[in-house]
Amino acid sequence: MASSGRSDPDGIAQALGAARAEGRAFDPLPRFGPLSLEAGYAIAARRCDPGQAAAYKLGGTTEATREAFAVSRAYAGALCAGQLIEAGQDLPHGLINPVVEPEILLAFTQSFAPQRAPRSEQSLRDALAWVGIALEVPATPVSGLPQTGVGWLLADCCAAGALVMGERLPPDRLDALSQARVTLQVGTRTSQGAASRLVDGALGAVSDILAVFGELDWAVPAGIPFATGGLAPALPIGAGETVLAGFAGPGIELSISTRLCQEG
Repeated sequence: MASSGRSDPDGIAQALGAARAEGRAFDPLPRFGPLSLEAGYAIAARRCDPGQAAAYKLGGTTEATREAFAVSRAYAGALCAGQLIEAGQDLPHGLINPVVEPEILLAFTQSFAPQRAPRSEQSLRDALAWVGIALEVPATPVSGLPQTGVGWLLADCCAAGALVMGERLPPDRLDALSQARVTLQVGTRTSQGAASRLVDGALGAVSDILAVFGELDWAVPAGIPFATGGLAPALPIGAGETVLAGFAGPGIELSISTRLCQEG
């Protein structure tokens, strides 16, 4: 895949991995220059094999992220198995500058072979295995985002930190969940949002990213959850703080929580 600037895919993957392991900030532009989207995805694939992904986190699905990163379609990062935790469990140590945002999860009964043409929302709806709620926790050593560029966000698997998996619901609850109002609280800070923040809805977000994956020749196994984008403005989380998100829609009252415990 094409790269840009002074990029060295193997060197960049190693530099990002080292920065994460050491918990330090990483300013990539002086050493490597800007990255194209293609280069960002290629580097991400070196860091987390798409064929081994445990979940995908989507960005570019709300007006806020599209404007911040100057994109017009969805982008995604893979999460590995160790980055998925269940609601109520503590977040892992070592997250770098973590923030939290509430999201809708979708998982499917079928696998998806690479296909560039968009899949219809009805075909995706028919293939739904379950829908759910989550807390997605972006955490990245890459400094200067979003000005550093979306290519660098992609290279770090879209700032994949952790994904807190909440309650699963039957597929027929998607429409009610898609009308939910959302409240996020971290410590004493709060933000308000709604599922309507997703520009094309949760199914539209998945359709968009599957077309992107088709261009990358990436396949998705059955059952892989997609976190479809932040439903309320993200809030930072510090050591010892608890997160609580509430989802309220027609016939739905759901909540999900986690905590970033003190080290040691």
